[in-house]
Amino acid sequence: MKVLWLAPYPHPLETAPHPVPWVGTLAKELSQHAEIELTILNWTSKISSDVEECTQDGIRFIYLKVPSVREDILTLYRRRIALVVAYLRQHYQRYDLLHLHGSELQLPAMTAGLAVPQLLSVQGLVSQYIRFVPGTFSKLKFLWALAGYYERRYLPAIHHFSCRTHWDKAQIRQLSPGCTVHHNWEMIRPEFFGDDSVVAPVSGRPQLLFMGGSQELKGFRETLAAFKIVRAQVDVQLVIVGRVNDHEMAAAIAQTGLRNIGPNDVQCRQFVSAAELAVLFRESFCLLHPSHVDNSPNSVCEAQVAGLPVIAANVGGVSSLVEHEQTGLLCDLNPATIARQVLQLCHNPALRQRLIAQARTVAWQRHNPATVVQRTVAIYHAVYEAFHQTQPGSVVEEVAANSLFAAS
Repeated sequence: MKVLWLAPYPHPLETAPHPVPWVGTLAKELSQHAEIELTILNWTSKISSDVEECTQDGIRFIYLKVPSVREDILTLYRRRIALVVAYLRQHYQRYDLLHLHGSELQLPAMTAGLAVPQLLSVQGLVSQYIRFVPGTFSKLKFLWALAGYYERRYLPAIHHFSCRTHWDKAQIRQLSPGCTVHHNWEMIRPEFFGDDSVVAPVSGRPQLLFMGGSQELKGFRETLAAFKIVRAQVDVQLVIVGRVNDHEMAAAIAQTGLRNIGPNDVQCRQFVSAAELAVLFRESFCLLHPSHVDNSPNSVCEAQVAGLPVIAANVGGVSSLVEHEQTGLLCDLNPATIARQVLQLCHNPALRQRLIAQARTVAWQRHNPATVVQRTVAIYHAVYEAFHQTQPGSVVEEVAANSLFAAS
């Protein structure tokens, strides 16, 4: 089966691409499957030619030259969408199936009207996330409003979705009534599957880990406020991974009132490799994930696989990953509640070890690489067969006629 992915797989010239480990890891595993011939299509402003193609590790890559990010936004993404549409209309017949990774990058607008089986894997849903963005106006709110417009308009053109949690399944059924929802979990990087059946207790000073950088939506301020409470009772330190600079930290510490917090109490690290993150998981006491909204956060899944206890806000699809007091601890966004869960782990080592063991067992089954690949291929066959069993015409032709970007 010849499968074309539309996926945010970064070009080597991209200096600071958004990390999408679940895409790269699944691509690597799937490229070794005897039934699948995989091609990945993406775009960048960094290349000099209109189209750049190469093959690496059994995967064919196609990159299209598109406007810069600034120009892309100023044109409301229309120019980039039109360029991808033009390419796809010339070449989509080469493939048995299109697999769209995410709805936030206008992928359904690019494939609308193409007479080929299509599957969309849900990552997050910006049209549902936007109400959680703080403030009345911000760059992020504008960008998500724009992306949300395309999401709401074109998701009904997709009839098959791969979903992970109870939350994304419910949202998708509202956004695309009558669609078929397939279940599959994300692929987790192999670095997190260690050999130890149970992780040894943390020795020395407990280290709390937060993976959201300075993102308010990920609970940056709630984490700092909870750390202040915990630090007053237990000698712990906080490690923050992600995009955060000294100025942002200083401002946040001042606003949060983190008095008596020294330079050795909070550490900031930029993005780390999978191997480095696996070591950081082993060195840490627990992962804090007080996100305001989330579907299936990759950091939570990786932590569970690696054997790091998780304290997460019960929002979106998180409770599909974390069963309270069985595979982790759920909380709300009140810093006092977050702190109370951390202190519970500190004072109850038996609970911590039980959560580690049970979460790893569940997560290893949930994210088993062979199972994820097997389900992916099975979904491909189901989507392909369903497409070719339907009567020709109506749906595809109607979508093409109504598409904002259909060829004139």
